[in-house]
Amino acid sequence: MCWPAAGGILRRVMVSLSQLAQSATETVHALIRRWPLVLALLLAGGWIWFAVSLSDVQGRMDLPWAYSIRMTCEDDPEAALWHGGCERIEVDIAKTGRPGFLDLYNAFVTVHHAPGPREASAARFADAQADPAFDVRATLAGQRYGLASVLPEFEGVRTRAHAEAVKDAIDVRDRALLVIGRAGLGVDALIAGALANLVHPGAMVDGARQYAAILMGTAKKSDFATGVSERR
Repeated sequence: MCWPAAGGILRRVMVSLSQLAQSATETVHALIRRWPLVLALLLAGGWIWFAVSLSDVQGRMDLPWAYSIRMTCEDDPEAALWHGGCERIEVDIAKTGRPGFLDLYNAFVTVHHAPGPREASAARFADAQADPAFDVRATLAGQRYGLASVLPEFEGVRTRAHAEAVKDAIDVRDRALLVIGRAGLGVDALIAGALANLVHPGAMVDGARQYAAILMGTAKKSDFATGVSERR
């Protein structure tokens, strides 16, 4: 290659580099001039990222919980010790196939953004007179509601009517968990959970608080699953 040709190539390279540097400088200046918009976009992007990340953690914690519901209601030689109440959700356990997006969205809302079974009925029965003959443990004996993982939902229950209301709310939550369990770790479930988180900013703030506690070592990831572990 002759020197004039090499010099021409070098000049073109230098011009290109100069144009790139000028473009980068103009971009930086534009970002500085529009810093409120840039900051807003960064915050919005971070908020969406956290909604998706939180949805992923929630879904991964929900799957074992959904599996445990199925396992509790499986046939077993000692099933009579805890099978009571399984007939109430047997139709949902028997369902197969992937749930629709709306079903997944509603399931995430029920599990993670609606009041838990205990809280859902607490206000309604707050002024109810305690039944001296009512024994919650005896009432729940032989039922899946009496298992150690579920029993905390009945804290403060003093009447049979209140216990039935809590059981109904547990059934609603368990049906939602079974929907999430059927979806697994699919992208549709991830998006449905993220959308549910975005629509409920208060829960997002609470999720951020829990996530910070996990990073600091004062909580564990399982606390994201239905909130039951937090209430024990």
